[in-house]
Amino acid sequence: MRPALTIRQFLDQYQPQLKLSFTSARVGLDREIKLSRQTVDTFEAADYFNVIRTSSIVVVGYQESRYIHKLKSDEQAQLFRTLFHGPVCAIFCSHENPVPDEMINLCEAREIPVFTSALSDSELLDNTRYILSRALAERCDEHGVYLEVYSLGVFITGKSAVGKSELALALISRGHRFIADDVTRFSRIAPDVVEGRSPELLTDFMEVRGLGVVNIRAMFGANSLRNSKQLRLIVNMVELDNESMSKFDRLGNNLKTRRILDLEFPEITLPVAPGRNLAALVEAATRNHLLQMNGYNAAQDFIERQRDAIQLNDES
Repeated sequence: MRPALTIRQFLDQYQPQLKLSFTSARVGLDREIKLSRQTVDTFEAADYFNVIRTSSIVVVGYQESRYIHKLKSDEQAQLFRTLFHGPVCAIFCSHENPVPDEMINLCEAREIPVFTSALSDSELLDNTRYILSRALAERCDEHGVYLEVYSLGVFITGKSAVGKSELALALISRGHRFIADDVTRFSRIAPDVVEGRSPELLTDFMEVRGLGVVNIRAMFGANSLRNSKQLRLIVNMVELDNESMSKFDRLGNNLKTRRILDLEFPEITLPVAPGRNLAALVEAATRNHLLQMNGYNAAQDFIERQRDAIQLNDES
C-alpha cells in the first residue's frame, strides 16, 4: 500500500519545516503528490525544474530561476506548457529565486500552487525529498513486536499468546530498545531499505498478559525507546513439541528468509519451551547475525574444521 498525500495535507504537516509561503493564490490544494510506480514512466516526487524528466514537486533554484528570467515571455510560456504535460502539482522556489509573475499566472490558471521557501536550493530539495521518501513510501502492517537489539532492527513474530511481548519486556530490561508492540508498520523508504515503526496510537505502549497495558516510557525512561529502525532480522517464535523438534537445523546453515514489501529478510525460528532463556537466545541470534553480516559463518567454520580433521586423520 502506498499512501496518498495532497498538497493540503503536506502543508499541514511540513510547511513550517520547509518554511513555505504562498506566492500564488491558494489553488490546487487537493492535488495529489505522486511518485511513479511504473518502470516505463519513472519520475521523482521532487526534483529541480526539468521539462524532460519532470517531477511532482518542481523546485526552482538559482540556476533554474536565472535561466527562466533570460527567456522571452513567449518562450517562458512555452516552457511552462511543456512542464505541465508532466505530473507537476506544485512549484517550490528557493530563497530569493522566484519565477516571473507571468509564470505564476499560468500556474494559477492550471491550479498549480507556487510557494517560496526561506531555504536554499539544496536544503529545500534535500528536505523535501527526505520528507516525501517517508510520506509516500510503500507500507504494510505486520503482527509482532519490534525492537532494536545490539543496533539491529529485530522483528519478533509468532502466533498469538506465544510470548512475544514477554520476550520483548525481558530484552528491554536488559537494555535493548523498544519500538512497537502488537502492530509494526513497515515502510520501504529506499529500494533496499525497509524501516519499522509503531502506529502513532500505540507508541510507547505494550500489552503483557497478566499485567495489561504498560507504558514503556514511564517504566524504563525515554532511553529505552526508539522511534524507528531499519529491519535486519526476523525471529519467529514457535512452540517446541515432538513434531517441530525434528525440523530444526542443528548447524544453522540453512537460513530461511521472509518477504516484507518485496524484500527478503533473514528469519530465525526460535523454539519456545519452559526453562529456555529466550532473551539470551535472541541476543545470541543477533550477535551471530552481526558476525554473518561481517562475513563470518560459524556453521561453515565448523564444517571446514571437521573437513580438516578428517583429512588430517586420513593422512596419518
